[in-house]
Amino acid sequence: MTPHSPGLRAFGFDGPVDYIKRITYDIWNLPHRNLELIRRYYAPSTAIHLDAGDLVGDETVIANTHARLRTYPDFHGTIDDTIWTGSEEEGYRTSMRWTWTGTDTGGTTYGPATGRPVTFTAIANCIVRGEVIIEEWLGANPLAQARQLGYTLEDALEATRYPQTPRVARPAFDFTRTAEGDLVRQAFTGALDGWIESGFYAADCATAFAPDIQRDGAGAMTEWANGLRAALGPLAAEIDDQYSLQASDTLPLRVATQWRIAGTGPQGPVEFSLISHHHLVDGRVTAQWLAYDELALAHQGIALPQPATAV
Repeated sequence: MTPHSPGLRAFGFDGPVDYIKRITYDIWNLPHRNLELIRRYYAPSTAIHLDAGDLVGDETVIANTHARLRTYPDFHGTIDDTIWTGSEEEGYRTSMRWTWTGTDTGGTTYGPATGRPVTFTAIANCIVRGEVIIEEWLGANPLAQARQLGYTLEDALEATRYPQTPRVARPAFDFTRTAEGDLVRQAFTGALDGWIESGFYAADCATAFAPDIQRDGAGAMTEWANGLRAALGPLAAEIDDQYSLQASDTLPLRVATQWRIAGTGPQGPVEFSLISHHHLVDGRVTAQWLAYDELALAHQGIALPQPATAV
Protein backbone atom coordinates (compact mmCIF):
# COMPACT_ATOMS: atom_id res chain seq x y z
CA MET A 1 0.00 0.00 0.00
CA THR A 2 1.58 3.28 -1.11
CA PRO A 3 0.01 6.61 -0.09
CA HIS A 4 -0.37 9.18 -2.87
CA SER A 5 0.39 12.13 -0.59
CA PRO A 6 2.49 12.57 2.56
CA GLY A 7 -0.33 14.54 4.17
CA LEU A 8 -3.54 13.50 5.95
CA ARG A 9 -6.16 15.99 4.79
CA ALA A 10 -6.46 14.34 1.38
CA PHE A 11 -7.71 11.27 3.23
CA GLY A 12 -10.34 13.15 5.24
CA PHE A 13 -8.42 13.70 8.49
CA ASP A 14 -8.12 17.04 10.24
CA GLY A 15 -4.44 16.63 11.07
CA PRO A 16 -2.44 14.08 13.08
CA VAL A 17 -4.37 14.27 16.37
CA ASP A 18 -7.65 13.55 14.58
CA TYR A 19 -5.98 10.75 12.62
CA ILE A 20 -4.56 8.98 15.67
CA LYS A 21 -7.82 9.31 17.60
CA ARG A 22 -10.07 8.08 14.82
CA ILE A 23 -8.02 5.11 13.65
CA THR A 24 -7.26 3.95 17.21
CA TYR A 25 -10.85 4.04 18.37
CA ASP A 26 -12.30 2.71 15.11
CA ILE A 27 -9.93 -0.27 15.07
CA TRP A 28 -9.90 -1.33 18.71
CA ASN A 29 -12.86 0.09 20.64
CA LEU A 30 -16.45 -1.08 20.81
CA PRO A 31 -19.05 -0.46 19.49
CA HIS A 32 -17.32 0.28 16.17
CA ARG A 33 -14.38 -2.13 16.53
CA ASN A 34 -13.20 -3.04 13.03
CA LEU A 35 -9.98 -5.01 12.75
CA GLU A 36 -10.18 -4.93 8.95
CA LEU A 37 -9.12 -1.28 9.14
CA ILE A 38 -5.67 -2.47 10.20
CA ARG A 39 -5.09 -3.43 6.57
CA ARG A 40 -5.88 0.16 5.59
CA TYR A 41 -3.68 1.91 8.13
CA TYR A 42 -0.77 -0.56 8.37
CA ALA A 43 1.20 -1.84 5.38
CA PRO A 44 2.53 -5.39 4.83
CA SER A 45 6.01 -3.92 5.37
CA THR A 46 5.22 -1.86 8.50
CA ALA A 47 7.65 -2.72 11.29
CA ILE A 48 6.70 -2.25 14.96
CA HIS A 49 9.88 -2.19 17.04
CA LEU A 50 9.93 -3.52 20.62
CA ASP A 51 12.60 -4.84 22.95
CA ALA A 52 10.64 -8.10 22.82
CA GLY A 53 11.37 -8.34 19.07
CA ASP A 54 9.92 -6.71 15.96
CA LEU A 55 6.42 -7.26 14.64
CA VAL A 56 6.18 -6.86 10.87
CA GLY A 57 3.12 -6.31 8.72
CA ASP A 58 -0.58 -5.65 8.99
CA GLU A 59 -1.44 -9.36 9.22
CA THR A 60 0.76 -9.71 12.31
CA VAL A 61 -0.99 -6.76 13.92
CA ILE A 62 -4.35 -8.39 13.18
CA ALA A 63 -3.26 -11.74 14.64
CA ASN A 64 -1.92 -10.10 17.81
CA THR A 65 -5.10 -8.07 18.19
CA HIS A 66 -7.27 -11.20 17.92
CA ALA A 67 -5.15 -12.82 20.63
CA ARG A 68 -5.53 -9.80 22.90
CA LEU A 69 -9.30 -9.69 22.39
CA ARG A 70 -9.61 -13.40 23.21
CA THR A 71 -8.03 -12.56 26.57
CA TYR A 72 -9.84 -9.26 27.11
CA PRO A 73 -13.16 -9.23 25.17
CA ASP A 74 -14.15 -6.03 27.02
CA PHE A 75 -10.94 -4.27 25.90
CA HIS A 76 -11.32 -0.49 25.80
CA GLY A 77 -8.65 2.11 25.14
CA THR A 78 -8.48 5.83 25.87
CA ILE A 79 -5.92 8.16 24.30
CA ASP A 80 -4.36 10.30 27.02
CA ASP A 81 -2.24 12.51 24.76
CA THR A 82 -0.82 12.78 21.26
CA ILE A 83 2.33 14.82 20.71
CA TRP A 84 3.31 15.31 17.09
CA THR A 85 5.58 17.02 14.62
CA GLY A 86 5.66 17.37 10.82
CA SER A 87 3.46 18.82 8.11
CA GLU A 88 1.21 17.96 5.20
CA GLU A 89 4.19 18.33 2.88
CA GLU A 90 6.63 16.05 4.72
CA GLY A 91 4.31 13.72 6.65
CA TYR A 92 4.07 13.32 10.42
CA ARG A 93 5.68 11.72 13.43
CA THR A 94 3.30 11.10 16.32
CA SER A 95 3.71 9.94 19.92
CA MET A 96 0.48 8.56 21.35
CA ARG A 97 0.15 7.77 25.05
CA TRP A 98 -2.87 5.67 25.85
CA THR A 99 -4.47 3.59 28.58
CA TRP A 100 -6.49 0.44 28.01
CA THR A 101 -8.52 -1.67 30.39
CA GLY A 102 -9.87 -5.19 30.18
CA THR A 103 -10.86 -8.24 32.19
CA ASP A 104 -8.91 -11.48 31.78
CA THR A 105 -11.67 -13.93 30.88
CA GLY A 106 -9.79 -15.78 28.14
CA GLY A 107 -6.38 -16.54 29.64
CA THR A 108 -2.94 -15.21 28.77
CA THR A 109 0.48 -16.58 27.94
CA TYR A 110 1.05 -16.59 31.70
CA GLY A 111 -1.83 -18.95 32.48
CA PRO A 112 -5.60 -19.60 32.38
CA ALA A 113 -8.23 -16.92 32.87
CA THR A 114 -8.00 -15.16 36.21
CA GLY A 115 -11.11 -12.97 35.99
CA ARG A 116 -8.97 -10.04 37.10
CA PRO A 117 -9.16 -6.51 35.66
CA VAL A 118 -6.08 -4.95 34.12
CA THR A 119 -5.15 -1.33 33.47
CA PHE A 120 -2.33 -1.00 30.96
CA THR A 121 -0.49 1.95 29.44
CA ALA A 122 1.76 2.29 26.42
CA ILE A 123 3.37 4.94 24.24
CA ALA A 124 3.45 4.37 20.48
CA ASN A 125 5.69 6.51 18.27
CA CYS A 126 4.62 6.34 14.62
CA ILE A 127 5.88 7.59 11.28
CA VAL A 128 2.83 8.41 9.17
CA ARG A 129 2.84 8.90 5.40
CA GLY A 130 -0.52 9.57 3.85
CA GLU A 131 -2.94 7.57 5.97
CA VAL A 132 -0.49 4.69 6.55
CA ILE A 133 1.75 4.02 9.55
CA ILE A 134 4.98 2.96 7.86
CA GLU A 135 7.04 2.39 11.03
CA GLU A 136 6.35 2.34 14.76
CA TRP A 137 8.25 2.15 18.05
CA LEU A 138 6.25 0.81 20.98
CA GLY A 139 7.02 1.38 24.65
CA ALA A 140 5.07 -1.07 26.83
CA ASN A 141 5.62 -3.08 30.01
CA PRO A 142 4.10 -6.60 29.92
CA LEU A 143 5.45 -7.37 33.38
CA ALA A 144 2.98 -4.82 34.77
CA GLN A 145 0.20 -6.83 33.15
CA ALA A 146 1.49 -10.05 34.71
CA ARG A 147 1.69 -8.43 38.16
CA GLN A 148 -1.91 -7.24 37.98
CA LEU A 149 -3.02 -10.77 37.04
CA GLY A 150 -1.30 -12.15 40.14
CA TYR A 151 1.80 -13.66 38.50
CA THR A 152 5.35 -13.35 39.75
CA LEU A 153 8.43 -12.29 37.83
CA GLU A 154 9.48 -15.95 37.74
CA ASP A 155 6.09 -16.89 36.22
CA ALA A 156 6.48 -14.24 33.52
CA LEU A 157 10.04 -15.30 32.70
CA GLU A 158 9.04 -18.93 32.34
CA ALA A 159 6.06 -18.09 30.11
CA THR A 160 7.86 -15.78 27.64
CA ARG A 161 10.77 -15.90 25.25
CA TYR A 162 12.78 -12.79 24.34
CA PRO A 163 15.77 -12.21 22.06
CA GLN A 164 19.01 -12.80 23.97
CA THR A 165 20.27 -9.29 23.25
CA PRO A 166 17.37 -7.02 22.20
CA ARG A 167 18.32 -4.30 19.74
CA VAL A 168 15.63 -1.84 18.76
CA ALA A 169 16.05 -0.24 15.33
CA ARG A 170 17.16 3.38 15.26
CA PRO A 171 15.09 5.83 13.23
CA ALA A 172 16.60 6.58 9.83
CA PHE A 173 16.35 10.35 10.18
CA ASP A 174 17.72 13.22 12.23
CA PHE A 175 15.66 15.31 14.63
CA THR A 176 15.98 18.98 15.43
CA ARG A 177 17.32 19.77 18.89
CA THR A 178 15.40 22.43 20.81
CA ALA A 179 15.79 24.30 24.09
CA GLU A 180 12.87 22.47 25.71
CA GLY A 181 14.21 19.15 24.45
CA ASP A 182 17.61 19.92 25.93
CA LEU A 183 15.96 20.71 29.24
CA VAL A 184 14.31 17.27 29.27
CA ARG A 185 17.62 15.69 28.28
CA GLN A 186 19.45 17.40 31.14
CA ALA A 187 16.71 16.55 33.65
CA PHE A 188 16.45 12.88 32.67
CA THR A 189 20.14 12.12 32.19
CA GLY A 190 20.93 14.08 35.34
CA ALA A 191 18.53 11.87 37.28
CA LEU A 192 20.16 8.76 35.78
CA ASP A 193 23.52 10.10 36.96
CA GLY A 194 22.22 10.84 40.47
CA TRP A 195 21.96 14.64 40.55
CA ILE A 196 18.23 15.27 40.38
CA GLU A 197 18.59 17.90 43.12
CA SER A 198 19.80 20.32 40.43
CA GLY A 199 16.29 21.72 40.18
CA PHE A 200 15.08 20.38 36.84
CA TYR A 201 12.24 18.47 38.56
CA ALA A 202 9.42 20.08 40.51
CA ALA A 203 9.30 18.82 44.10
CA ASP A 204 5.82 17.36 43.53
CA CYS A 205 6.57 15.93 40.07
CA ALA A 206 4.23 13.02 39.24
CA THR A 207 5.83 10.01 37.57
CA ALA A 208 4.26 6.92 35.99
CA PHE A 209 7.06 4.33 36.02
CA ALA A 210 4.68 1.57 34.89
CA PRO A 211 0.92 1.08 34.60
CA ASP A 212 0.85 -0.15 38.21
CA ILE A 213 3.65 2.02 39.63
CA GLN A 214 2.85 5.72 39.91
CA ARG A 215 4.54 7.98 42.42
CA ASP A 216 4.64 11.68 43.33
CA GLY A 217 7.72 13.63 44.32
CA ALA A 218 11.18 14.09 42.86
CA GLY A 219 12.49 11.52 45.34
CA ALA A 220 10.65 8.77 43.49
CA MET A 221 12.71 9.50 40.38
CA THR A 222 15.87 9.28 42.47
CA GLU A 223 14.83 5.85 43.79
CA TRP A 224 14.08 4.56 40.30
CA ALA A 225 17.37 5.85 38.88
CA ASN A 226 19.30 4.41 41.83
CA GLY A 227 17.71 1.02 41.15
CA LEU A 228 18.74 1.15 37.51
CA ARG A 229 22.32 2.11 38.37
CA ALA A 230 22.52 -0.63 41.00
CA ALA A 231 21.49 -3.16 38.35
CA LEU A 232 23.38 -1.80 35.34
CA GLY A 233 26.23 0.31 36.69
CA PRO A 234 26.96 3.65 35.00
CA LEU A 235 24.28 4.43 32.44
CA ALA A 236 24.59 6.03 29.01
CA ALA A 237 21.44 7.56 27.50
CA GLU A 238 21.07 8.62 23.87
CA ILE A 239 18.09 10.22 22.17
CA ASP A 240 16.84 8.62 18.95
CA ASP A 241 13.97 11.08 18.42
CA GLN A 242 12.40 14.04 20.20
CA TYR A 243 9.78 16.71 19.57
CA SER A 244 7.49 18.95 21.60
CA LEU A 245 4.10 20.61 21.47
CA GLN A 246 2.67 23.68 23.19
CA ALA A 247 -1.12 23.68 22.83
CA SER A 248 -1.65 26.98 24.66
CA ASP A 249 0.03 29.33 27.11
CA THR A 250 -2.10 27.94 29.94
CA LEU A 251 -1.17 24.26 29.39
CA PRO A 252 2.15 22.50 30.06
CA LEU A 253 4.63 22.19 27.23
CA ARG A 254 4.74 18.49 26.29
CA VAL A 255 7.88 16.73 25.10
CA ALA A 256 8.04 13.25 23.56
CA THR A 257 11.44 11.53 23.64
CA GLN A 258 12.64 8.19 22.33
CA TRP A 259 15.61 7.05 24.43
CA ARG A 260 18.24 4.32 24.11
CA ILE A 261 19.81 3.41 27.47
CA ALA A 262 22.90 1.25 27.87
CA GLY A 263 24.72 -0.30 30.80
CA THR A 264 26.27 -3.57 31.90
CA GLY A 265 24.37 -6.42 33.54
CA PRO A 266 25.42 -9.80 34.91
CA GLN A 267 25.25 -11.29 31.41
CA GLY A 268 27.22 -8.51 29.73
CA PRO A 269 26.30 -5.29 27.86
CA VAL A 270 22.63 -4.29 28.04
CA GLU A 271 20.75 -1.87 25.82
CA PHE A 272 17.05 -1.07 26.10
CA SER A 273 14.62 1.47 24.74
CA LEU A 274 12.41 3.84 26.69
CA ILE A 275 9.79 6.29 25.39
CA SER A 276 8.86 9.21 27.62
CA HIS A 277 6.38 12.04 27.78
CA HIS A 278 7.38 15.03 29.91
CA HIS A 279 5.33 18.05 30.96
CA LEU A 280 7.24 21.29 31.52
CA VAL A 281 6.03 24.34 33.43
CA ASP A 282 8.35 27.31 33.96
CA GLY A 283 11.35 25.24 32.91
CA ARG A 284 10.76 22.35 35.32
CA VAL A 285 9.38 18.83 34.85
CA THR A 286 5.99 18.62 36.56
CA ALA A 287 4.87 15.22 35.23
CA GLN A 288 6.43 12.36 33.30
CA TRP A 289 5.49 8.97 31.87
CA LEU A 290 8.19 6.36 31.24
CA ALA A 291 7.36 3.41 28.97
CA TYR A 292 9.88 0.58 28.83
CA ASP A 293 9.92 -3.22 29.03
CA GLU A 294 10.90 -4.54 32.48
CA LEU A 295 10.48 -8.10 31.24
CA ALA A 296 13.08 -7.59 28.51
CA LEU A 297 15.53 -6.48 31.19
CA ALA A 298 14.62 -9.44 33.39
CA HIS A 299 15.39 -11.82 30.53
CA GLN A 300 18.90 -10.33 30.55
CA GLY A 301 19.32 -10.94 34.28
CA ILE A 302 18.22 -7.44 35.37
CA ALA A 303 15.49 -7.79 37.99
CA LEU A 304 14.44 -4.33 39.14
CA PRO A 305 12.81 -3.95 42.57
CA GLN A 306 9.14 -4.94 42.42
CA PRO A 307 6.33 -3.01 44.14
CA ALA A 308 4.97 -4.52 47.34
CA THR A 309 1.46 -4.44 45.89
CA ALA A 310 0.11 -3.70 42.42
CA VAL A 311 -2.29 -0.77 42.19
